[in-house]
Amino acid sequence: MKAFSVAASVLRAFAVLYFVVLASAAFAQSGKNPSQIIGKYSVELRLPSEGVYADEVIDIEFRLTDTSKNDPVLGAAGVIKAVSSAKVTMPAMPGMPSQTPKIHSEGVPGDYGIECFFPHGGDYRIALKITIPNEPKPLDAAFTIAVKDAEAKKNRKARVKPYYAELVANPNAKAGEPTTIRVAIKDTKTKAVVKDFDIAHEQIFHLILVSKDLGWFLHEHPEQQADGTFTYTQTFPAGGEYKLFADVAPKGAGSQVLAVPLKVSGAKPTWNTTLTPTPFIATVDGITANLDAKDKILPIGRTTPLGFRLTDANNKPITDLETYLGAFGHLMIIHQDGQTFVHSHPQEDEAGIARSKSGTVVFDARFPKAGRYKAWGQFQRGGKVITIPFVFDVKGGEL
Repeated sequence: MKAFSVAASVLRAFAVLYFVVLASAAFAQSGKNPSQIIGKYSVELRLPSEGVYADEVIDIEFRLTDTSKNDPVLGAAGVIKAVSSAKVTMPAMPGMPSQTPKIHSEGVPGDYGIECFFPHGGDYRIALKITIPNEPKPLDAAFTIAVKDAEAKKNRKARVKPYYAELVANPNAKAGEPTTIRVAIKDTKTKAVVKDFDIAHEQIFHLILVSKDLGWFLHEHPEQQADGTFTYTQTFPAGGEYKLFADVAPKGAGSQVLAVPLKVSGAKPTWNTTLTPTPFIATVDGITANLDAKDKILPIGRTTPLGFRLTDANNKPITDLETYLGAFGHLMIIHQDGQTFVHSHPQEDEAGIARSKSGTVVFDARFPKAGRYKAWGQFQRGGKVITIPFVFDVKGGEL
């Protein structure tokens, strides 16, 4: 009996030590993790010590405690059986579909995990609605977190995205002949075709097709078929390698940019296949665009304004732009390696809309890494979409 008591005391000691260590870790984290006090409850967002990176599935944990039940050793008691929902948005891009990620309980009472995926770097807002047993109203908590670009993570392992694009019946594409492209968006875990999507700027599928050298560009919107796949018929101007970017938002999952290569047989391109920097003024279909950056030293890994100042043949500001797909412009930026893709829309606050109507369309651009980029600004005037390209280097030097 005595031996049993000693053993029990040892077990209790280890249990207390475990919870002391756990509580200490929580207090250590609370010094740098954001938290909110709502009545008698505390909600603390627990971020990984190495930071949060884009382009990978990640659990963002939060701890929910009842501060009225505060143990001098273990701290505030964790709240169990809370039912929570989350909405993840990107304030700088209000037109981007929101995420409604799943939330699960962790192994420690009061700890919960939000299953997130961030398509690219930037500041995101996580809004939580938490229903606690026996409480008449749910708690509302919101946090802003900075997500680093995927390229900024050193020694990162191969990552698996939650979705992928697949060419169904890989087409025998030949230059100069109509080719029907059929694309399926699939769930990585189940391999099932995704059929339900959120609308992003009036469409559920933005198809971006570019040649490997970035000399040829297309932005279209395929039709969804009964089986959930998307089809689009295109006549390619030349043979060679192309890259298809599917910009989609599976229901509740937020924006996803999914790439798949496509080979086209036929004669070589007649355009200049060498990607060289261009002047920062160009005229297309009667519109002259001056490309201007607020940061003359283009930053890497930080959002920066990139403006298109649009004038007519008389050098007067274009004041009759029309909205195209719900916005005064669209900006696609692709790195020379064909791996980094950004689809941006103009600043949509009151000041941003006023600027667009006055002939200056400002986008929030982001360059995850150094290198040569090609950007295509798209604007609509008189019912016609006009595409204006620029090529520039991002290396910490001047634009």
